[in-house]
Amino acid sequence: MMRVLEFDETVGVDAVRLMRLYRDHGDREADRLICDAMEDLALSLARIGRAHRADDLEAIADLADGMVALCARIGLPKLAHVAGSVSICARRTDVPALQATLSRLSRVGDRSLSAVWDPQYHTV
Repeated sequence: MMRVLEFDETVGVDAVRLMRLYRDHGDREADRLICDAMEDLALSLARIGRAHRADDLEAIADLADGMVALCARIGLPKLAHVAGSVSICARRTDVPALQATLSRLSRVGDRSLSAVWDPQYHTV
C-alpha cells in the first residue's frame, strides 16, 4: 500500500491576543495594526523567498526572526513557531532542514494570513 504525504497544516489564531488588541487599541486602531502586521508578514515571506534564491542565509534568519515578533503581536503562534524554525535552520546552515522549513513556512504563512479574518481558526 502506497502512502501519500499530505501537507495539510492546521493553523490557529490566538483569539485572546486579538481581543486584547481590540480592547487596548479600539476597533479602528486594532484593525490598522493587524492589517499592517499582515502586510509586513506577506512582504517578509516574499523577501525570504528572494533571500533563499540568493542563498543569503543571514537575511533569511533575520527576516524569520522579524516574523516571529510580528506573529506574536497579532496572535499567530503556529506561524511564529515555523518562522523560528526557519531562523534556526538558516543560522545553523542546515540546508536540507532549511528547505523543508521554508516549504512549511510558505504553507503555514499563506493559511495564517487568511485565518486572521476567519473566526473558525480562532482558538481561546
